[in-house]
Amino acid sequence: MKLSKCIYNMTRLCKLSMLLAFTSNLAFAQQSKLDTLRHKFDTYRITSSSEKIYAHLDQNVYVTGETLWFKLYLVDAVTNKPAGLSKVAYLEILDPDNRPVLQTKVSVQNGFGNGSLFLPASIAAGYYTVRAYTNWMKNFDPDFYFHKSISIINTFRKLELDRAKTVSKPEVQFFPEGGNLIDGLNSKVAFRITNSAAPASNLHGFVLSQDNDTLSTFAPDKMGNGSFELTPKAGFTYHAIVADQQGNQSTIKLPLAMENGFALKVTENSSGQLSITVLANGPRDVNQPVYLFVHSRNMITKASMHYLPQGSASVVIPKMELSPGISHITLFDAELRPVCERLYFNTTVNKLNINLQASQKEYGIRRKVSLDINTTKESNIPVPANLSLSVYRLDSIQEKETGNILNYMWLESDLQHVPELPTDFLDSIDAEKKIILDNIMLTNGWRRFKWNSVINDSAPVISFIPEVRGHLIRGKITNPENAPARGVTAYLSAPGLNIQVYGSTSNVLGDIQFEMKDFSGPRRIVIQTNITKDSTSRIEILSPFSNKFITRKFPRFTLNSTLENELLSRSVAMQVQDIFYQDKGAQSRSVNIDTTAFYGKADATYYLDDYTRFPVMEEVMREYVPGVLVRKRRDGFHFINLDVINKGVFDEDPFILLDGIPLFDADRIMAFDPLKIKKLEVVTRRYYMGVMSLPGIVSYTTYAGDLGGFQLDPKSIVMDYEGLQFQREFYTPKYETNKQRDSRLPDQRNLIFWAPTVITSKDGKQHVEFYTSDLVGNYHVVVEGLTTQGMSGSGTVGFAVRPFDN
Repeated sequence: MKLSKCIYNMTRLCKLSMLLAFTSNLAFAQQSKLDTLRHKFDTYRITSSSEKIYAHLDQNVYVTGETLWFKLYLVDAVTNKPAGLSKVAYLEILDPDNRPVLQTKVSVQNGFGNGSLFLPASIAAGYYTVRAYTNWMKNFDPDFYFHKSISIINTFRKLELDRAKTVSKPEVQFFPEGGNLIDGLNSKVAFRITNSAAPASNLHGFVLSQDNDTLSTFAPDKMGNGSFELTPKAGFTYHAIVADQQGNQSTIKLPLAMENGFALKVTENSSGQLSITVLANGPRDVNQPVYLFVHSRNMITKASMHYLPQGSASVVIPKMELSPGISHITLFDAELRPVCERLYFNTTVNKLNINLQASQKEYGIRRKVSLDINTTKESNIPVPANLSLSVYRLDSIQEKETGNILNYMWLESDLQHVPELPTDFLDSIDAEKKIILDNIMLTNGWRRFKWNSVINDSAPVISFIPEVRGHLIRGKITNPENAPARGVTAYLSAPGLNIQVYGSTSNVLGDIQFEMKDFSGPRRIVIQTNITKDSTSRIEILSPFSNKFITRKFPRFTLNSTLENELLSRSVAMQVQDIFYQDKGAQSRSVNIDTTAFYGKADATYYLDDYTRFPVMEEVMREYVPGVLVRKRRDGFHFINLDVINKGVFDEDPFILLDGIPLFDADRIMAFDPLKIKKLEVVTRRYYMGVMSLPGIVSYTTYAGDLGGFQLDPKSIVMDYEGLQFQREFYTPKYETNKQRDSRLPDQRNLIFWAPTVITSKDGKQHVEFYTSDLVGNYHVVVEGLTTQGMSGSGTVGFAVRPFDN
């Protein structure tokens, strides 16, 4: 009996041990999935680091003949801090069909750059898009580029006046919280109303069952978004009716409810905590967990595992643990499939406060305006910042800005559908703004992130490397069969006094790229291969601008006939400024360029005017250049360079240059007129240019750096290429004396001041002065900026210019 009982107890203990072991292994496996999710997320975050770029434009409405001025703010997409990776940015103006009408390349230093674009009379009147991006950003969706709408009016062409009134039918989209409607689970359903002729405040709606019973009523917020509660049933249909005050109605079907699934409910309680409730419906294994994952801009906030024995579970997260801005909340099932998702906005953003104080509220014409700028962070603590400042006249054409850097960094850059928010929207968040923000979150997904890419370890295909030292000129080499040619070395140079040569060897795809140093302004470039080794390859230089676009809808561009006189005045003012101040308006800021040749200081330099001039190059080389031996063989002339490092001579011909253009046939330089040569430099050591090894260098320079009539090989590609933009100086006259104020030269500036680089000191202060023009009216001052810690913000102030003297 005792033996039997002992065996029985041992059997129970064995079963219990097996159960505990099984449970332990199951729990370990379930926890392992969460760790796997963390690991995959971290891997994706590291391999998918990206940038954001914001452009502060001086205005939003322009007349052809004017100049568009801009300041670029380039930041890390995760931290919003100035990004030091990319050194070049691209800015374009696109027409409604995404055809570029103007393009430029801009130098970016430590996350900041600026420039301008002259708007020629060839541009038709209409709505246009300004977009900006970097070479690195071209690896990702063009949605991530900066986009801003502007209006350009061409007063030299006949304008369409009197906008036709059209009644548009509103478009309504529905977004169940978490993603889906689930049978029997109460859900918040958000909606977005667009394309409505009536203001959002004039719209209302109600939800009907399939039996036309009213289940809920709703009204959009001022941005056209809103939400309502609904407990749906599977197999039932629901529809909503949206009506305006005139009785015009639109009927829209709601999404169908699923029989089984999960739902999310996210609420903020009065204690400053975020409550996340997970709901489930339908048959499921209660021993199988779900996983909740919260991150903000690719930084993990919370990752946890939960069981739903009663079909629900709740998680509470103190708001102070959430990162500022948008948090991304995702629910995964037991197989790590994302089943629910929604966004939440933490209103504690890293805001830069910019306070502006003008010395007066009213000024006379041609009078000094003194502006004090003060930048602070929370608790009114001073902080230095990098700012840009625009001062322009408000009229019937020009309107105040609706967006700013703060809205862009924390909302617009991460979401696909953000309504036009007031510039002060994020300055202070009240109860009404919290509702608006939550409606925006409910009707959007975070566009910078796709879980399928994370789970499948699908890192983005990197085709474009960041331009960390200078502009990259990319090209492709093909063989006579038009197939990629691998292992072919190409040389790129620009004729001039600044001797710079760049080399690149094609990869398996035939790709080549040249990293340009100090390459600014319009240049003529020459690309060629060594024709003595390769004479059949074909080189194509690729456009550096992105060929990916987003679709943007614009209404038909027309103008009210009441603006005709205002437009005429604006056009006359522009032409007057162009006539009287054209030379000043075209001034460019001097650029410090290293004029040292790419090979540095030569081992020997000869200025030929210091010697007796010979009419034949062979005599020059033999008589005056002892570091280079000249030999004539059956196949022509050859140079033999001394190798001073190894105390011998090189076996190969040296690298021969004429004004920076490589020459691969010594006969051609020997046939050139030596009287056109000003300087000759010789490098008597091996020089390494990237992966290429040069057995010495012989460099000839003409007097003007223009090749002196030398005919390039016909197989060379010669093309005009625009380098980085020369920065133009914004001209603002000074009226410090009575004589200057009494000048008879007209001053018709609408944009009276633009300063792209205003730096506040450690105490957060800066003082700026400028002068009013002859145009009376109300003026708007806009300042935007960024700190090194990623705080962004804007400030505005206004003043008037009256025709009286003061």
